[in-house]
Amino acid sequence: MYLIDANILLEVLYKRSRWKECYEFLNKIKAGKIKAYILHFTLHVISAILGKPEIVAKFLSEILSWRGLYVIDLNLDFDDALQYYYANKTGIKIISFDKDFDKTNIQRIEPKDI
Repeated sequence: MYLIDANILLEVLYKRSRWKECYEFLNKIKAGKIKAYILHFTLHVISAILGKPEIVAKFLSEILSWRGLYVIDLNLDFDDALQYYYANKTGIKIISFDKDFDKTNIQRIEPKDI
């Protein structure tokens, strides 16, 4: 299994220097020959870059039909994911009221608990 970064798709969409390599890889996912994940957030990023609703709709309907692609929803939004990453890397606790952190391996505490 693989996790696809936005730049792989953008390489194809904008026909950048390595677009053919990415196109071949993505076609294997489309056909179901390779299984891969893409974060729901990544689809949002690409949609924001594409901008026009009609282009975004076409992009999403295409990519969501790929047999080997699985869209992953994270328990954390982007800001929380950054907080989690830093706390996990440094081994510190998170001070927050956001109970989404309770679904992680990081200890969340509230101000009253200190």
